[in-house]
Amino acid sequence: MKNEEQPYKLTIENAGVFRINDTQLQTEEELASTSFIDFSESENRVEMCKDKPVINLTPGERALIEGAINCKYAGTYDVGLLRAMFFDPFEIYGASFSIPSPYRVTVMPMITDVANSVLDFENLKNSSRIKSMVLREPTPGNDMRPYRVGDPIKQIHWKASASAGELISRTPELLDLRKISLVLIAENGISKKNEPEFIKRRDYFLEFAVSAVYYHAQKGESIQVVYPRGEIKKVQVASLDNFAEFYEDISKGPFYNRDSDIEKLEMQSESMAENEQDGIIITVRESEYGKEHFLEIRNGN
Repeated sequence: MKNEEQPYKLTIENAGVFRINDTQLQTEEELASTSFIDFSESENRVEMCKDKPVINLTPGERALIEGAINCKYAGTYDVGLLRAMFFDPFEIYGASFSIPSPYRVTVMPMITDVANSVLDFENLKNSSRIKSMVLREPTPGNDMRPYRVGDPIKQIHWKASASAGELISRTPELLDLRKISLVLIAENGISKKNEPEFIKRRDYFLEFAVSAVYYHAQKGESIQVVYPRGEIKKVQVASLDNFAEFYEDISKGPFYNRDSDIEKLEMQSESMAENEQDGIIITVRESEYGKEHFLEIRNGN
């Protein structure tokens, strides 16, 4: 989980025939913070320099180092030890080696209120008609009252208005659940898997997605989510059980099997906005993170 400290163990062994001196370890510190707290079996072989272990080992010796990692962003990326730097006893020669198999983690996004203000459709779409917390649309009934600003045209009783000489609205009798769709257009991040700026965009993208869906799921409201997980997936989330399945799936990271699927998802979003006349379409584009209009909200009505 993001911002949750996890135990981390590191074993360093001198498999060569020469002594290694002052081996310095470099860890990933922009995406995660790594702390070292215990040096088991290595009391005389490990020293600390600027909060990082410095290791001296004779041939065949091993040092076990224990610590903790705290990942700062959601997503999948490499953390922990990235490279080791070796020096000869006189510190004349040195060499740096990248770790061939880094510690790769999948960090789960946090559920926050980051999407709540965006989903306040009452304030976004009009002044009074739609109750934002339940997203239900009034169906005109037989009782009447004077027209109020924000009343939909289909709620106006035209014959009564003509007789009264002013606009008359029918008050609602029934409440119908309004259809909401969330389209998540992710970047194709295969080539950017460890770029800090991409990881930060992915973190915000995932946090917004899970928070928006949870906003509705906790109230038992149904929301359709369209997102890439190899194929373009469509899932309906209407409860916390459904949400748990979606949360686990999206947290593994959105991706595309083909570059053309990004354009396909864009077209699908446009088509939904044009054809679903009774719903609200929310389109979130990961590549536009940080801009004022990183998402679009369109109402078919």
